[in-house]
Amino acid sequence: MNKYKANPIKFFVMKLLFLITILFVTLMPVSAEDSLYERGKDLVKQKDYEKALKAFELASDIGDLDAMTAVGVMYIGGIGIQQNDEKGLEYIKNAAKQSHPKAQYTLGAIYYLGVGVPSDFKEAFSWISLSANQGYLDAQHNLAEMYETGKGVSQNLEKAYEYYILAARRGNLDSQIKVAKMYKEGIGTEKDMSKSDYWLKKIEESKVKSQ
Repeated sequence: MNKYKANPIKFFVMKLLFLITILFVTLMPVSAEDSLYERGKDLVKQKDYEKALKAFELASDIGDLDAMTAVGVMYIGGIGIQQNDEKGLEYIKNAAKQSHPKAQYTLGAIYYLGVGVPSDFKEAFSWISLSANQGYLDAQHNLAEMYETGKGVSQNLEKAYEYYILAARRGNLDSQIKVAKMYKEGIGTEKDMSKSDYWLKKIEESKVKSQ
């Protein structure tokens, strides 16, 4: 069994709890008309992981890319099945190569942290870029961080600002905090205290909404 590499940087640490959460957000009650993927999510909520895996596998067999990604994550995490990095990566790569943004983002996170594969920032950047450019919110924020820190790509603060502002406008709190600071200090964009103040107010609004 492969061990996950620890990484002190906040970049993907919480996201790597995607072993369940990245795939199973917005869990909803299901009815007879719901898809196999939705049924699998409901079974995850019930912590019946073996049945959830079977539902995801059936959905994956008929081309559901969300389910394909879910199966991969369950294999990597050993959730309802014996842990198997190689098989998990096969599922996730299959979905990612079919331009599925969640799978692309997940694969990027895997390469960034070195989960079942050697850590590879350039490969992480490649997949996260694809996901971000399809509008996947978490990927947009994390791509901005890669540009800001120079992980997997040459440091480019203007590009970092570009992706932070995209994610901030869509409600990503961490990106809003970054944008407020960038306007305040003139990082990657022109210094503008009025815009910084605007984003500070948006940050407070976002915090209230999340409570």
